[in-house]
Amino acid sequence: MYVLLSTAYFPPIEWVAQAVQSSGIVLEANEHFQKQSYRSRMHIAGPNGMQRLSVPVERKSKDIKSIRISYNENWSKDHLKAIESAYANAPYFEVLFPDVKALLQERFETLWELNSASIALFSQWLEIELVKDETFEYVAITGNKDLRDIHPKTQSNMNFPSYGQVFQHKIGFQNNLSALDLFFNLGRSSWDYLNALK
Repeated sequence: MYVLLSTAYFPPIEWVAQAVQSSGIVLEANEHFQKQSYRSRMHIAGPNGMQRLSVPVERKSKDIKSIRISYNENWSKDHLKAIESAYANAPYFEVLFPDVKALLQERFETLWELNSASIALFSQWLEIELVKDETFEYVAITGNKDLRDIHPKTQSNMNFPSYGQVFQHKIGFQNNLSALDLFFNLGRSSWDYLNALK
């Protein structure tokens, strides 16, 4: 069965696990943008605890596909710096970071394009096609498993076994971060971790 998910910026582990364990994702392309959601935000484990990295957007439109990214400040440089200070000592950082850097140095016009590129990067690393389709209209009740409500402020009902994180000794294990955390720390073993989540 396909799973219906909202777009996300370097999606969290729960989002990617749902995608990996299903037949693929149908992306919700006709919803309204929700601020303070994974649509424009990712969480990483920095030296001082969990860090929220947000993409600034222009609020002239409500439609998710036409939300434009604001470049009034150099947020992508800040995000790269934060990712580097969080994961420079992770086992797979040197292999994977160039891909993240190349992606964040592109000037995407819309949030949808940026998110699609980050999801495509995860697909590439996992060597599977995560996104199978996108919606043609907004429907409240669908035939797919509906997980559009995955949100940073909602407790996940998944159980996240701990794995080695860079600052775990200092800040404890942080669960359900951006899947970047998983890839930088586990590399190819990320697939097994995502598949085993319940």
